[in-house]
Amino acid sequence: MERLKIGGLKLSFALCQFELRAPDPPQKILSTISSALSTEKINIEFLTHSSNKDGTCCLSLCVGEDNFASTAAIIHGRDRLPLHCDVKAREQVGMLTIFPYRSPLAILGVILAEWKGNSMPVYGVATSLSAISVLTDFSAMDKAVEIIQSSFQLPSNHAPLRPELHYYQGTATNKD
Repeated sequence: MERLKIGGLKLSFALCQFELRAPDPPQKILSTISSALSTEKINIEFLTHSSNKDGTCCLSLCVGEDNFASTAAIIHGRDRLPLHCDVKAREQVGMLTIFPYRSPLAILGVILAEWKGNSMPVYGVATSLSAISVLTDFSAMDKAVEIIQSSFQLPSNHAPLRPELHYYQGTATNKD
């Protein structure tokens, strides 16, 4: 069987994930949390929203692992969240991004089936026209790459893109 072609892989640095489940609409929660993170110059690396049939909303966001304590303090601090909001935090999460490049959406099904077959945890999935991002254990990223490389056809001489730079927000400006 011919393997589906993909355009490449990109790996994240170590992240931490916060999942917030609440009966309230997510707009207020998201604007409150993102504003507080922005004030502290913490970048959101991954963000998804979903709604359940029972009206419960779920926000999932990831920030750099080095911002775990600051983000936890923001999320749990000063009445930022509505009553009955359930928060789960997960440290040492990694994000693997696949670039499908003109391949069918079947790629997502292959990824999920292969990861399940290899007992790889999936903590979140986000898709767009140009990328599919999957969250898993950071310690399992090399195994995730091996699974993807054995399941798909990558461009010749392709190596997964690993982060070399970590960007931070700052207040410094360059003066000429």
